[in-house]
Amino acid sequence: MNRRDFLQKTSIASVSLVLPRIHTAAEQKIKIAIVGTGWFGSDLLLPNALAGGKFEILALCDVNQKAFQKSLDLLQKAGLPRPAIYSDYRKMYEMPGLEAVVISSPTHWHALQFIDACKKGLHVFLEKPVCFDIAESKAMMTAHQKAGNVVVVDFERVQFGINEKIKAYIDSGEAGIIRQVMVNLHSPEGSVIEKPVPDHLDFEAFCGPAPKQKFLCDPNSDIPNWRANAAFGHGTMVDWGSHYLHNARKVMGLGLPDWVMTTGGSLKNTGQEQPDYVDVHFKYGSLPVHYTQRNWGYQSPNPDTNIGVWYLGEKATVFSGEFGWEVYPEGGKPKINHGEIGFKPWTEEFNVKMNEGIKKQFIEWYNGIMAKSNKHISAPLSDAIQTNTAMIMADLAYRTGLGMITENNLETDAAVSKLLKREYRKGYKHPYDNL
Repeated sequence: MNRRDFLQKTSIASVSLVLPRIHTAAEQKIKIAIVGTGWFGSDLLLPNALAGGKFEILALCDVNQKAFQKSLDLLQKAGLPRPAIYSDYRKMYEMPGLEAVVISSPTHWHALQFIDACKKGLHVFLEKPVCFDIAESKAMMTAHQKAGNVVVVDFERVQFGINEKIKAYIDSGEAGIIRQVMVNLHSPEGSVIEKPVPDHLDFEAFCGPAPKQKFLCDPNSDIPNWRANAAFGHGTMVDWGSHYLHNARKVMGLGLPDWVMTTGGSLKNTGQEQPDYVDVHFKYGSLPVHYTQRNWGYQSPNPDTNIGVWYLGEKATVFSGEFGWEVYPEGGKPKINHGEIGFKPWTEEFNVKMNEGIKKQFIEWYNGIMAKSNKHISAPLSDAIQTNTAMIMADLAYRTGLGMITENNLETDAAVSKLLKREYRKGYKHPYDNL
């Protein structure tokens, strides 16, 4: 595959198209289903979908029978009808009246579930990472453009307004030319262990198109920790780190990197199949972007800056945290604070703001569906694919042992080409093969 042609085609801007499903009543509820009722699907997505009063939950789908309960309890407590329950999302997509779907399953399932939703004319609220490999993203973008459906990718941090304020400050010239961007993600992670598969989980179906894996979970849990399996996702870097690279891209107006260089490894035996430290250098034209991650509890001199983005300018440095930002002017002048910069989950303030961001995304999705347009979607598929692609390139640089991914080795190196489109397990067909 030609790298520039291949990657750029996955990143065509979303446009307003004629949609297969329309509404006329301004406050008519849209009938949705949720694929994946784990922690994020049940605790964050479902309640925030309901909070605006614009959606009706028709069905839930999961291969873990235990995972349904939180969602069912929440709906019952709210006095809402019990939804239909499915273990096969394809059968759920056949439901009469279904108009849209929330996909919050593990990353390795996203491409197939998304493309099948597009084929049914369903609008999609998609969890990130968008997909597991780069070839999937091209097939997904093709399906989205053909369907003309409204798609939101869950980058809720774009709803906090921080990126726009920092961009305005940088564009004003007060920070001078930004010479470098640094993304930090320094946060400890717990250990996982292998356990027998519990009776309530269909682990064969859970693995799906990925190679059959060990059942890894937290020591005091029987819920699969899919982020720990390399074949299900790309670990902390692609799953969590994507949020902060995405913020940097939005502030600096960045597209795809010219090249990516990665070093890393594991210094602490946590049982995860992912590196517990990585250092990534992205080259975006003349702007270097450095991503650094430590999962064993690194603490900077100011712990509030352990997670976030630094913008290093000639006249001032800017740090962007979760809900606030600070400016450190040249010459030792006093810093300028604009809100809380520290990452402090799950405090009351954190929960309120995080839920507000997700709720805004659902309202944005609703409005897009009603307007039959992706024009005002702040995290469209095309943009999310560029962030996802950059992070997958970083992971490829690490896993292939090449260290650096460039246009040349994306096109010519067999180890890289193999990972651009991984082999699906028997019984599943990679969607890129249908293009």
